[in-house]
Parts: sequence; structure tokens; C-alpha cells
Amino acid sequence: MKIRFSQPEHRMPNDDRGIRIQYGEAKRPRKPWRWYLILIVSSLPLLYLIGLVLQELIIVKADGRITVPHIIVRASIDGYVKQVFVKSLHKVTEGEELAILENLPLEDSFQRLTTEINFLNGEKNKLQRQSGNTALQSMPLLKFAQEQEKFYQNRLHQYESLFKQGAATQAEVATARNQYHGALENLALHERSQRRDQGFPADTFQMANRISQLNLELEQIKAQKKQLLLTAPAEGLITELFVQPGEYLGKGQPFLDIIFPEKAHISAFIPPKYQDYVVIDQIVTVIFPNGETAKARITSIPGVTQKSPADGINLLEYSRSAILAHLEFINPVETPLINGAPVDIRFPFFQ
Repeated sequence: MKIRFSQPEHRMPNDDRGIRIQYGEAKRPRKPWRWYLILIVSSLPLLYLIGLVLQELIIVKADGRITVPHIIVRASIDGYVKQVFVKSLHKVTEGEELAILENLPLEDSFQRLTTEINFLNGEKNKLQRQSGNTALQSMPLLKFAQEQEKFYQNRLHQYESLFKQGAATQAEVATARNQYHGALENLALHERSQRRDQGFPADTFQMANRISQLNLELEQIKAQKKQLLLTAPAEGLITELFVQPGEYLGKGQPFLDIIFPEKAHISAFIPPKYQDYVVIDQIVTVIFPNGETAKARITSIPGVTQKSPADGINLLEYSRSAILAHLEFINPVETPLINGAPVDIRFPFFQ
């Protein structure tokens, strides 16, 4: 029995029974690094998740916002803007005049009350002078009545003494007594007249009451006129003017906005799990969006929680409550402090 062995057919990679096969270059075994690249790219989401977990475990951070205090100066009374003394980006000091308003009805009331008060004061002074002249004229009559009263009193005492001695009759004593009583009545009449002349007549009292009422109204109008002058409440920088000269400004409407860059601070929203880090005078690192870093310290903890800003969380997080803390910079920073600008806050890992 004979066994015959045949050689295996030698095949070409690009030839199959005489047909030429075109293979893609990416499938060639001499470039395996492409497969590793595909594997790495497909693993990026998993690597990202692992990085987030490690970051949360290693780095203690929180979100923050630059807070620049500002005040909107509003009109306390209606009026037209008569003149504006400042411009945008103008630095003002406390009490500096910003603008003046004009209120024509208020000005008319002020002029009317002033004129009426001056007129009534003049009339009251005339009545007081007339009353003083009358009092001077009645003074001699009062003195004469006082002398008459003393004379008839002494005469009555004399007749009573003579009547006891038998040198005067009862009729003479009665006559002397009647004369004394008449002198008393005359003296009382002159005294009442003198008191009336020295006092104010009824018209003068009415004028005085009217003047007092008008003065109260005038003081109220003066207080309102003072509100027509708008002044700066504190030292700061004007960022925006809302009205121009000639425009009407109603009560409570905004006139301009003033910021106070020197009082800028950071409002930090710290997750409750980092509550142990939230202590007064805690030093932290602030990272600005442009990469600049600065040191800051916690100055106050209001003791309230707020929702974290929606733009400060990633897609895998949700809006959560955070501890509010206020921080101030230890040293000046080069980055302009813009109200509401986001910053990252890093706490030291080892306390």
C-alpha cells in the first residue's frame, strides 16, 4: 500500500484562485497602534468619571462669585432733571452733588406760603404796636385810681377813729365807706383794662395760630425741596446714568448706579460635606477664569444655605444647597473685579 503526500497549496494574501483581493490598509497587521487608539478613545468617558471621583476625593473646592456692592440712587420726589453734575465712570465722594430736580408746583407752593407768612407777620406786628400804645395811655389812669383808693382808705380809717371818739357821725362814716368802695371799683376797672391792653387782642391770637400752621406747611415743603438735590450716599464709581437733563423722573425711579470696588468680596457656596473647613480666618486659594490665583480669607459666615449656581455644576450634578460664606482678598489682585464673575475656591487638603 502506497501513501502519497501532496504539498499544501501556497497562497498569496492578495490572490484567491486567480482573483485579486484588495484589503484595507487599516486591517494590515503591521499597524496595530490604531486599534489601541480606538480603545483609548472609547474609554475616555470612563476615564473622565474616574478623574471626577479622584478629584472629589483629593481636592477640596467650592464655587464662588465676585460680589461688588452697588447702590441705585432713586428719586425721592417727582420732578424734571434740571441739571446733572456727573458722568458715567465718574468717581464720587460721600455727599457730592449728583443732580438737581425741578418741581414747579412745589416751588409755587413755597412762594405762596412765604408771601402769606410775611404778610401775616407784618399785620401782627402792627396790632402789637397798637396794643402797646394803648397800654402806655392807660397807665396814668391806673396810677390815679391807685392813689384815689389809698386816699379814700385813709379817710375811711380817720372817720371810723373819729366816730369812736364821738367826733363824727355815722352818716359821715357811711359816706366815707361808699367813697372808698367806689375807688375800689374804679381801680379794679382800670386794672382789667390795663391787662387787656397789655395782652394780645383776639385777632392777634388768630393770626399767630394761622402763622404757626403755615410755618409747619412751609417746613414740610422745605424738606421736600431738599430732596430735589440728589447726592452720593458714599464714595464709589458711577457705572450707569439712566436719565438725562430735561427728562421726567418719578418718585422711586432709578437715576444712576454706583458701585464700591473697594468693598468687593467673594460670596462662596461651600458644599455641606466641607463644613469643617468653613471657619473664620480660614485661608483659601481663589482661581480666576484667566488663571490668576490669589489668597483670601473667610471673614463672615451668615449661617444660611443657598442653592449652588446652576452654571457652577457639571452635567452629572444637580443643584444642591450650599453654605454661604463671605471672603475678602488678602492682597490686591490684577484681574479686574467684575460683579458676578465666577471663581474657583480651593481649600488646603491638610488642616
